[in-house]
Amino acid sequence: MDNTTRFPKTFLNHPNQWRFKELLDKLFENPNPDHIAEAVVSFFKAHTLPIDDFPVLNNTYSRTILARHPNGFEAMAGRWQKNAVSSIHGHPRYAFMMTLHGRLQEDRYEQQQRGLKMTSSRILSPGEFISAIGKKNTFNNHIHGVTAIEETLSIHISSQDAAKGETFS
Repeated sequence: MDNTTRFPKTFLNHPNQWRFKELLDKLFENPNPDHIAEAVVSFFKAHTLPIDDFPVLNNTYSRTILARHPNGFEAMAGRWQKNAVSSIHGHPRYAFMMTLHGRLQEDRYEQQQRGLKMTSSRILSPGEFISAIGKKNTFNNHIHGVTAIEETLSIHISSQDAAKGETFS
């Protein structure tokens, strides 16, 4: 099978995308959250992914799936237009997010009896990441909202389909 059939057509076939896909395939076979974070950070210290290889969507961000494993683990690239804002949302048990280009602001929240309370805010610059482990079989772990301070490319890894994460108003 040629490489172009395994990825969404938005990929422009940069060689580091294939190297990263090979790394993810190995990591997802027997996933260890600490090892995943360490290996991904190490990979991107040595390799780059061009931001222009990923689609731009006006006033928001695009999601390009990079790898999915039968055990549920998946990785995606997010291409953020400047000032794009995600919903406030939760994640499955394991969540990892790393900024490759640009800067993202992450606002973290905790659930309380009467809604959400923002607990912290930080800027993620290139090479910076978050890694979180929560409760199994839930999609309200690591609740946060993300805002692109500038045009950004980020990598997201989760233990299940991140799009199933609970959203909050």
